[in-house]
This record gives sequence, C-alpha cells and structure tokens, in this order.
Amino acid sequence: MYEDFYNLEEKPFDLLPNPHFLYMSSGHDNAYTHLEYAVYENKGFVVISGEVGCGKTTLINYLLRKIPTDLHVGLISHTDVDPELFFKLICRRFELEHDGLDKGEMIILFQDFLLRSRQKQIRVALIIDEAQNLPDRTLEEIRMLSNLEAEKEHLVQIILVGQPELRQKLRRPHLRQFLQRITVHYHLEGLKDQDELREYIRHRLHVAGCPTYATLFTDQAISAVWAESQGIPRLINYICDMALVHGYADGLTTIDEETINEVIEARSESSLFGGEEPDLKEYEDQVAQNSSENSHVQNEALETLGSRVSFLESMVEAQATQLQELSSDRTTRDQLTLEIFHLLQKDIEKRWALNNRYQLLLAELKQLKRSQEFNGQMMVAPGEPETEVEIQKKKSLFKKIFS
Repeated sequence: MYEDFYNLEEKPFDLLPNPHFLYMSSGHDNAYTHLEYAVYENKGFVVISGEVGCGKTTLINYLLRKIPTDLHVGLISHTDVDPELFFKLICRRFELEHDGLDKGEMIILFQDFLLRSRQKQIRVALIIDEAQNLPDRTLEEIRMLSNLEAEKEHLVQIILVGQPELRQKLRRPHLRQFLQRITVHYHLEGLKDQDELREYIRHRLHVAGCPTYATLFTDQAISAVWAESQGIPRLINYICDMALVHGYADGLTTIDEETINEVIEARSESSLFGGEEPDLKEYEDQVAQNSSENSHVQNEALETLGSRVSFLESMVEAQATQLQELSSDRTTRDQLTLEIFHLLQKDIEKRWALNNRYQLLLAELKQLKRSQEFNGQMMVAPGEPETEVEIQKKKSLFKKIFS
C-alpha cells in the first residue's frame, strides 16, 4: 500500500516472525548466545522465556537458519494437547510413520529414530514454542524423554520457549524434577531504552530498502513510540506500520510525533483496545460484597441440600425394607413351587410304572391268545363245559390284570 510511496521493497514492520528483520538488541543477542551455546554443547533441557511480543519466535526462526548441518530439528507450536497427541506431533515433525500406533509404541518408534540418528552422527533437537500451554501430564512425558540418553550424551535436546507463565508453571512443587533438569535458561525482555528503539526502527527500514531509513521517523516520533510501546517489538511494529499508513494517506515524507499520536489515539478509541481503566478499589469492594452474598447463599444451599439428603436416606431405607419383604415372599413362593414340583415328579413316576406294568400284561395276554388259537384250545364247542385247567388259567390271568 505505502511501499512505493516510501520506496520500500517490502513492508518493514510486518507482524510475522520473519528472521530476516531480526534486530539483535542486547537482550536478543544474549538470548541467542544462550541458545547457540546450548545447541553446540548438546545441553539437555533449555528454557527461553519472555514477554508477549518480545521476539521469541523470531529468534527461534533465526536459530533454525543458523543450525549446523548435523542437527535434525523438529518444531512444535501447538502445545495444548494431551500426551498421545503430543507424540503424534513429534512423529509428524520427524516424518515417522505412526498410523495405528498407541503412545507406548510411538515412544519406542521415536527412540529407535534417535538411536539411528546417533549412529549416523546426527543430533536431534525438539523445539517447543508456546510451551506455557503444555498440560502438566504432557510436561511430565517430556521430562521422561530426557531418560533417552546414551552413555555420554543426550539422544535428544529439548528447547522450551514460552511466555512468563512457563517459568511460573515450572516452579510448581510437583514439577521440581523437571526444573532440576534444565541446564540453560534465559528470560527475554523488550528493548532496554529509547536508543535501542531508534536503532530497531532504522534497522527494519534499512532491511526493507528504505533510502531515508535514518530520517523517516523523527526523534520526537521515536520518543512517542517508546512511551506507548515500552520497547515491546510487536507493539512497535504495529504503531510504526499504522504511522506509515497515515503518512501515506496524508502525503507525509517524514513521520513526526503528531502522526504517532494520531495512531495511538485511534488505537485507544478502538472498542478492542480502548476503554477506561477499571477502578480496582470498586472491583475489590464488589468482590468482597459478592463473597458475602455468596457465603449466605451457600449456607442456604447447604441447608437445603441437607434436607434433601435426609429425605433421600429415608426413601432408601423404605425401599430396602420393601425389597427385603419381597425377597422373603419370593423365598416362600419358591419353596411352594419346589414342593409342587416334587409331588408332580412322584405322580409322573407312579404313572410311568403303572403304564409299564400295563404294557407288560397286555403283551402276556396277546401271547397267550396266540398260543390258544394255534393249539385250538380256545375254540370250545357250544354247550361243552370248560375244563378245570382252563378255568384256573383264566382266573390267574384276570388276577394279574386287575391286581
């Protein structure tokens, strides 16, 4: 938009973490020295913390451009993840095939990768940006990665980069083992004074190809930028970029204090950045009042809860008594059913025995009849009386049938 007007090759105050524009202030130089030392000396755990917008990610991107060829680096920026997803991110960054693997199998896969890399004389570094968002469980898994060591060196170097909350998190008692393993730490702040701010602005304008980089921003404008930004690079970039937009719109060849003030005023009037500062005393009084009201409400809620618990206890006792009675009735019914079953079983056994006896006698009767018909003994002439022997056989047979 304004590049042609100010003879710029590109925008000098873009908010992206472009290492091409990195200005090595005293703080950034110290931070980079710590990082460089940790990388070349293969220190285990490294922590770089810093305020929001002070240039941590830009510094890491600059490091990635300067790393030695025997160092394989994986960068993770999305950190609010559970341990399993975290190891998936590690496998993706180092291009390890991990489909269908659980967390334990991915750890073994990563360890095998580290051992193969060491055999090839290639060191491995894992850089975790925005590390303040790491859950405690994931931090503990990262600490366990430090156990993957060779005899005389670490198999993986881990660099944590994050906001000041990262330092506060690592100081918690349950993370003291993690804290003890940190060998290098540096806290990065903004630019230290107005002189560094002047050099910062001129440096970025010069890199962008501005022919008037030394005079485009007046000293009064630089003072106004310092007063608003307090040396935080991200805020400096925002103010200076918007000042160039205003200057282009007004046809200004230099950015003066008035232009900076216009940008600051427009920013303060924005619904997002503006608004009056909250009255802390009023806020504290409101919190105390709410606490008192909440305490009264909580007492009433506890009393109501106690009544409900008593009612539920009585209901449970009544249900238990009813259940016991039903259980007793069921036991009686079961006993009666069992007795009836035994009686039916005995009756069936008697009927079965009687049936067997009947079938046996019927078979004897049929056999006797066939024998008499064959011998002609059953054919008695009309009027001829039966012999005594035949009468006795019939009596005997009838007794068997009806006995």
